[in-house]
Amino acid sequence: MEQKLIDALHAARRARSDEARTDSVSRVHASGRMTARERMTALLDADSGVEYGAIAGQTSDGEWVPEAGGVDFVGTIGDQVVIASSTDYTDHGGGYGAGRLGRLYALAEEHRWPLVFFVDGGGSRARHPRSGLGHIEFSGPIGRYTIIDGNAELSGWVPTIAIVSGPSFAGHASLAAFSDFLIATGGSSIGIGGPPMVEAALGVRLSPHELAGVEMHEMAGGIDLLVSDDAESIHAAQRYLAYYNDLPFGKPAATADRINSLVVGDSPYDMHWVIEALVDDDTVFELRPRFAPALITALARIEGRSVGVLANQPLIDDGAVDNDAATKISRFVELCDCYEYPIISLIDTPGCISRWHRKGEDVMTEAGMTRWHARPLIAHQNRTVPLVSIQIRRAYGIGQALMSGFSSARGVPALCLAWPTVEVDRSDGFSTTRYSTAIDDVVTPAETRNKITRVLRHIKRTFNQSEKKHTIDTW
Repeated sequence: MEQKLIDALHAARRARSDEARTDSVSRVHASGRMTARERMTALLDADSGVEYGAIAGQTSDGEWVPEAGGVDFVGTIGDQVVIASSTDYTDHGGGYGAGRLGRLYALAEEHRWPLVFFVDGGGSRARHPRSGLGHIEFSGPIGRYTIIDGNAELSGWVPTIAIVSGPSFAGHASLAAFSDFLIATGGSSIGIGGPPMVEAALGVRLSPHELAGVEMHEMAGGIDLLVSDDAESIHAAQRYLAYYNDLPFGKPAATADRINSLVVGDSPYDMHWVIEALVDDDTVFELRPRFAPALITALARIEGRSVGVLANQPLIDDGAVDNDAATKISRFVELCDCYEYPIISLIDTPGCISRWHRKGEDVMTEAGMTRWHARPLIAHQNRTVPLVSIQIRRAYGIGQALMSGFSSARGVPALCLAWPTVEVDRSDGFSTTRYSTAIDDVVTPAETRNKITRVLRHIKRTFNQSEKKHTIDTW
């Protein structure tokens, strides 16, 4: 092969490196963020990445041309093969109009590879060449999906993790919304219409953060985790993905003695203490902590096995389940069911509540209570992953079913335990009858972890379905 052809290829690749784009790199670093390639280096295991789109075509003058707007890789994270991608806001605004991510969705579906991608940018670029501007249009093997329907197809089939670090509007915000797990860095923003659109329509000039800051999304449940910077977001993505695989062992929690002295009578207590004492040490990874805080959802491990933890939080609203908590339950149950994470349900709730607010002279209730609270019941009814419930104190009204499902469900709890602090019966209130919540055993807090681990050993993870069970609700 002629040396000049090889030299031209090497030159084209060098032009895509950070070393060849010092001005762009300086601007990115000045904003406190990593470049697209630095993100991929930090995210993927060393020497595991295979880049797609590094060279995408050739001009009529024979110059090699790369894809623009971002970088796309197949690599590994902790030896787990993944699709990894990052937009590059300094390259054509980070538009995905000509990226290779859509092409890689088919590989993700075929091989069941998780997806991790950064999605900061202002939306898709136009892909049409304009005469005299040097635009080049590529065509070729783009795969069976676009970036939108590919995301929808992967829902519930493989874990999808989106990271927003900077402004994310229009198509980029849509990409983020499809993910199972959405991480955002402080000061970033997520919205459909960006500041230029708002200014054109309303004549109001706002910064991206003023318009759609992620801190607002965190409180409203629009993101799963808010972190400080790119490095922390990458660590969070790596940690979340690690639960996709079980470990051969786990380090038990230090002691349950603190629970024995903590959970007494009717005194409020922090459910986080209970969770930490039951699962493997240093394995709790809470999702959506600021949204519906009366309900805790977290991933953890028990004897190295990945589990989902669903728990009421008596310190907030007495652990009652409002509309937001109900939808938080249903989405978490769907996520655990798709990826075969057994659920540990810690129950201490007075049941459902509805929020009230004043509008003028009228006092009004929050709309949709019955429909929101039906969602977790439907999710449990279709759940097949095993669930172990522990009733710590109360499970009034329909609280027990919201947290663990009906006894008629296919996913009927594999084991129903209670602590000595449980309220085993109470008056109906409308008749002379008394009723009791069905339980399989009453155990001390110190015995609880052993009971859970024993039953989980008998129920193997069946992660070999040829078809996905269902999608995961985006909210």
